[in-house]
Amino acid sequence: MDLNGTYEKRLLRAAARAYRDQLDAAYRTDADRAIASRIVASAAFAEAPAVMAYYAVGTEVDTRAIISTALEAGKTVALPRCRRGGLMDWHRIAALTDVAPGYGGIPEPADDPSTLIDAAALPPTVLALVPGLLFDDAGFRLGYGGGFYDRFLAAFPGHAIGLIRARQRIESLADRRALEPFDRPVSYVVTEEDGLTIP
Repeated sequence: MDLNGTYEKRLLRAAARAYRDQLDAAYRTDADRAIASRIVASAAFAEAPAVMAYYAVGTEVDTRAIISTALEAGKTVALPRCRRGGLMDWHRIAALTDVAPGYGGIPEPADDPSTLIDAAALPPTVLALVPGLLFDDAGFRLGYGGGFYDRFLAAFPGHAIGLIRARQRIESLADRRALEPFDRPVSYVVTEEDGLTIP
């Protein structure tokens, strides 16, 4: 599928989702393993006391290996719960099984006040793994249209890392008129082929 044409943002989102879904399953699996390896081998991962992750669904970049490695290393791992107004609450999990279908059928942790984390109060060494349909070279993402991650990133103090396969990375969303004033870029974009060195 050609993603190089000019699309209205809504149509670009649909095209990007269809493109991702039709990527060869073996390619997706191999790319996701390589992305996970890049993340867990990084100095930033070693130094991070906490990882704010997402539980991948469908053809998103799989995060389970990263989450499992973080838990095994004794790091705090938190997943989001979506709520009204495009906001997310972050809750600690102890295992990958600590989720149940929530907003839009996405696996979410329980709404337990004892596991709630204030993401804005975390140290600057914390990592956040951010999903997207596309990422560009400036770190901007094409998400799903709810604005959840834009609101989160506006106050997040740590390293926000966009996870995307190389075939879903493009040069510029701005050139496609797919950016809005509230869009927030991630600090780094990591693919199976490359990723900026995280200090």
